[in-house]
Amino acid sequence: MMKCDEHALAGPAGEARPGALETLLRRMQTESDFPALSEAIGDINRIASSDREGVNELSNTILRDFALTNKLLKLVNVAFYNQVGGGSISTISRAVVILGFDAVRSIALSLILFDNLENKAHAQQLKEEFVKVLYAGMLAHEMAGKAQVKDVEEAFIGAMLHNLGRMLAMFYFPEESAAIRQRVEVEGLSDARASIKVLGLSFENLGMGIARSWGFPDQLVQSMKVLPGDKVRKSTNNTDRLRALAAFSNELCEIILSTPDADRSKALAKLTTRFGDSLALTEKQLTGLMEKSIQDIAQFALAVNVNLKQSAFAQQASKWAGMATAPGAAPAPEAGKDTPQGEAHDARTVLDASVLHEHAPILETNPDEDASTSQQRTSEKTQSILTSGLQDVGNSLIDDTVSINDILRMILEAIYTGMGFAHVVLCIKDGRHNTMCGKFGFGDGVQSLIKAFDFSLAAQPDVFLVALQNNADILITDIDDPKIATRIPPWYRQNVSARTFVLFPIIVKGKPIGLIYADRQQPGDITIPEKELSLLKSLRNQAVLAIRQSL
Repeated sequence: MMKCDEHALAGPAGEARPGALETLLRRMQTESDFPALSEAIGDINRIASSDREGVNELSNTILRDFALTNKLLKLVNVAFYNQVGGGSISTISRAVVILGFDAVRSIALSLILFDNLENKAHAQQLKEEFVKVLYAGMLAHEMAGKAQVKDVEEAFIGAMLHNLGRMLAMFYFPEESAAIRQRVEVEGLSDARASIKVLGLSFENLGMGIARSWGFPDQLVQSMKVLPGDKVRKSTNNTDRLRALAAFSNELCEIILSTPDADRSKALAKLTTRFGDSLALTEKQLTGLMEKSIQDIAQFALAVNVNLKQSAFAQQASKWAGMATAPGAAPAPEAGKDTPQGEAHDARTVLDASVLHEHAPILETNPDEDASTSQQRTSEKTQSILTSGLQDVGNSLIDDTVSINDILRMILEAIYTGMGFAHVVLCIKDGRHNTMCGKFGFGDGVQSLIKAFDFSLAAQPDVFLVALQNNADILITDIDDPKIATRIPPWYRQNVSARTFVLFPIIVKGKPIGLIYADRQQPGDITIPEKELSLLKSLRNQAVLAIRQSL
């Protein structure tokens, strides 16, 4: 760890030195995990602030990280998040439908922060800090209504970010953080004064600067400002209310950790008096909220493998909430005839060997695939993911509030994650121009791929048109195979690099309405065993049913 020269960073009399934030940011960029953390959070915030991106892009961003996807789905199936009925949730797309865009975004942000910041030599200390930060977020989430904060997810994120500067300093500047703690203890300096002397700027300004660079909205950045020590007055401004709620939640965490048991009531009374105008809470109400929040943390801890019984903060918070010990967490629930028509033309004859029949020979997954990717999985696991996707879709089909687009996204996501395809794209017919156009999809760089799919339904027969005209599910093992090469259309070769793909047409009332396309990069990379093929056909049939229902 490169040491920080206090005199080089700090200005006269310990004032923040201009450029100190840029200096610290440059140092953090040299850490292997910081650029990845910044990119992941920046992507989520960009999507949240864009009217054009929306649900599909959020789902796609989360799905790029296999571990994040698994943890998020585990979290959304526990009691705290899954407050709406309808069975277990097995796709990010359904999680967004059930919980809302903002809730999924806030869960993803908390998981991204934890995953990127806990892998350090001093992991236990960092986990302890994160438990405290997460508890503050949970408290703020529970208290948002009483604080008249309009957006409960903003309340959660605001409280989590309130002490971001101190948390990041612990992660990336452990030696300097230790020096700051020593100055606070030995010299009696405030956190702000001590951090300015050692780092060149306060924890507060470090956190706000980084949050701003990550694309958090100004309202959340402003809520990170430290409140003065006197009584907090009620405000009509939502940013001020958000700031007061974040400050209250975090100050309560500090009190829990530092107050002897005998002084609990006195400390709580002092805190509730200080925030009484902005947060009208009795001690009894606060105790109830604390109990709910520690239970919420238990669910998060289960997903990220943190043992709360080893957390001093969780033990103290449990005592304050009236529990004997930090709670455990119950396990999250586990997520739980197409015959090609024969038309006598050359294209159909050439492609006949590529048609996927229900009794196709069972092929094994390529054993050379990278075990770190979602493609490497057992047949049983693939079937489980596809089956869970079917359940998601089935639950959504009977819910009148779920849109056709949301259902189609769930179907595509189940196919994408279940089979480990590189890309999956849904095309929908444009009746005005008699074309098939890309609508949405999943996979790296999928937006450019979606734009490539815009082809006429009146062109010379090729693999795409034969699939649609004959309701034939087709697997092309190698686009350069001499027997098939002439049936791959020029628009595909010019815009798509994948050498193998599979097509599942969507036919409604005898007419081609849509097409599901999925690919992998190298020839021979796609093999579909019989049971998986049956499940894929069932998912496509669910798309047919959903479209029929919407007509």
